[in-house]
Amino acid sequence: MIGLMIVTHETVGQANLQLIEHIFGSIPEKIAVVGVRSDDSVEQIHAEVVKKLTALDHGKGVLILTDIFGATPCNLVRKLIHQDNIILLTGLNAPMLIKALQNFAKFDDVRKFADEVKAAAIAGIMTISNEDEL
Repeated sequence: MIGLMIVTHETVGQANLQLIEHIFGSIPEKIAVVGVRSDDSVEQIHAEVVKKLTALDHGKGVLILTDIFGATPCNLVRKLIHQDNIILLTGLNAPMLIKALQNFAKFDDVRKFADEVKAAAIAGIMTISNEDEL
């Protein structure tokens, strides 16, 4: 099983957990969420992420989802990626989250898993105008 961690600004991760619970009926045990607040110290967040990362890695790797590339949650996590089996995917959106939840227990290769989740995130982005027929 691949571990799944969500590291976002403030309560964005908690809102995503509510979405998970709404769609799936419950929140799987093997998911960790870290909400980075503006008054958190880098050391505090680093320690929390490392602790949760260690608990989630069962030898198949961990996929970490963050909300915005280049923002504090992403930058904090990027400093922790020293292993081949830890992958960071930015731009968290609902299709990405749903795909990750549907499949994190099924994959053995974290890189292939990250590619599938990324593809779902991109496929979930649509441009619709009043000229489009649905």
